[in-house]
Amino acid sequence: MRRRNAVAGAALAGTLLAGCGLGEGKAPAPARSDAKASASPAPSAQGVTVQLAAPPAYAADQGWQQTLNWMPQKYSSKPPVAVGARTDVVAYVTVSEDGYVTQARQASTGRILFTGKPWQPPTSMSEAGKYGYDGDSVELPSVATAVQDGREYVVTWAHGILGGDALNEGKEVVRLTVYPADASGDAVAPVREIDVPVRTSGPNGNNPESDLRVEDHGTGLQVHWTGPTNGTVAVNPATGAIDTCGDSCPLGRGEIRTGKGWLVQDSYGSFRVPGAWTAFDSPPPGASTKSQVSVNGFYRSTTRGHVFSSWHTPAEKTLSPLTAVHDATTGQVETSMPCEMKHGGAVASPNGRFIADGTAAFDLQRRQGTCLSANEQRKQGLFVKAVTDTGTAYGTLGNGTGDTATAEADLASGNGTPKLLPPGTVLPTWALKDTGVFLTAGPTGGLLVSALKHK
Repeated sequence: MRRRNAVAGAALAGTLLAGCGLGEGKAPAPARSDAKASASPAPSAQGVTVQLAAPPAYAADQGWQQTLNWMPQKYSSKPPVAVGARTDVVAYVTVSEDGYVTQARQASTGRILFTGKPWQPPTSMSEAGKYGYDGDSVELPSVATAVQDGREYVVTWAHGILGGDALNEGKEVVRLTVYPADASGDAVAPVREIDVPVRTSGPNGNNPESDLRVEDHGTGLQVHWTGPTNGTVAVNPATGAIDTCGDSCPLGRGEIRTGKGWLVQDSYGSFRVPGAWTAFDSPPPGASTKSQVSVNGFYRSTTRGHVFSSWHTPAEKTLSPLTAVHDATTGQVETSMPCEMKHGGAVASPNGRFIADGTAAFDLQRRQGTCLSANEQRKQGLFVKAVTDTGTAYGTLGNGTGDTATAEADLASGNGTPKLLPPGTVLPTWALKDTGVFLTAGPTGGLLVSALKHK
């Protein structure tokens, strides 16, 4: 099984580059132990050759692009691209004749910072006979960034089975391969590999990306998974230490690891750090202080160390007309506003001044919120996908895969009225200091990574 894994990356590369029916929704066949790896071209960044219909603030012809030709048309993992706001890095996974390769570039220039040594993922779940992703989707390695003790890391990760054979079940893990974001050179070895034991239930047909998440919410690197019991662990990329929720988890689901312990969401949806604070120690102004009333004080998400929550007022016990932001370590309310928030995934500007989740956005410097939900004047809510350092929020009207209308809103002005963008406008997946990073389909297949400069 290990030898079989040793050529999986190269065989996958050859299969995807050759096309091999992936356009028809077929996953590549597992590599055989006697398979001969064939070289695949390394990706190369270049000036902009495919001009995107970017928002007006971005120069569609200035920046750099790179196509990850090995990517299949459909897959059930997060795209193998991540950014680091602290170091202005764009990291991604590509392939070589010897396996998968992690590479990082400076977002503002496209300069290669480092290229990692080829590495092998654990045996895939489907190859190990556990379960597979339904139909035409492929589970692929991915990449994340995390900050630990002031230093940023690039963490490539893959899900699978270690040590399984015809007699032994093996161990299900998420393998983390860790590089400092400021590494340099070619064939750079990771500073460590960390295997995190997990127990998943198989693909979630509604949202396969939620099966496994490796990310940093501003409180350190964490691995989340869905399974017989949903799990969360915190991982220190500097030391390799793994911290489970422990005694706090029987009280609810561990969401994030803070400086005072695990923030836990209980069965009513409220949240606390056991032994330190509860959400009701610091409710937002005007909120009801009654717990267990239609999930009052409901945990929503965390980004850059700030927790989003929804609250009732004493007069409204079946709605959540207030949205608040708490400090994740202390639980103290930092700001709030009247807004029936529609959850969509938390994001933050590179400098951390602006944060948003779905239709609720905040300027933390001014401690002021902007509600972008539908109202009497607005037919649809604006779901924020990215925010710049100057407070421009980019989002879609609606939060489904078929929602293509886009708009922008100025969070710094205090007005925040959404402005429609031209039809077909492509939004940045991430906003960085001097660039926007866009992920789109490649011109001849694969995934196109575009870093476009601000005007």
